[in-house]
Amino acid sequence: MVKKLIKAAMKKSNAEKFLPRIAVPEKIIDEVSEHFGTVRWGLKRIILPLAAFYVIVGFVLGEHVLGALFTGLVVFLYASFLPDLDAFFPNSSKRAKVSGTKKRIALFFTPIVIYYILSKKTKQWNLGSEKPFHNKKAMLEFTFFLFALGLILYFSVLKAFFLALFGFLGFLTHLIADNQLDG
Repeated sequence: MVKKLIKAAMKKSNAEKFLPRIAVPEKIIDEVSEHFGTVRWGLKRIILPLAAFYVIVGFVLGEHVLGALFTGLVVFLYASFLPDLDAFFPNSSKRAKVSGTKKRIALFFTPIVIYYILSKKTKQWNLGSEKPFHNKKAMLEFTFFLFALGLILYFSVLKAFFLALFGFLGFLTHLIADNQLDG
């Protein structure tokens, strides 16, 4: 049933023309189901207790944290699936590898870069490896980026710390589900 719905949606929207070849309904369902259990486990046992602690600490310190908490939860879910978005950056010997700066841009602003690639406003990027976001280095870089972004958005070390922590935990749950913590 789900496979039929995804297939129909992809056909109706002509998404098959733009999406990478691996974005077939079966692959999408497999990836989501593979990670859903780990994400659900992390939400129940780590994120919800951490969220309660965050609200208590915010109350004690006199900071309003509910909006930042909601953003942190969204970032957790986003980061839980972020490493798989590297499918939009196929490794090809035909294209030159991009610089380290473009690799970071691809990691930090993945949805925007994917939009530009799919709308053909920019060429495909070769990030130099098959799974460039499936490693601890990418997880730490993304965490530091979220901390800096949190400082800019909130002007609060507490809110920036928890935003980065939720992003880190989301990325970590993805790496755990894929058994990628060794690299």
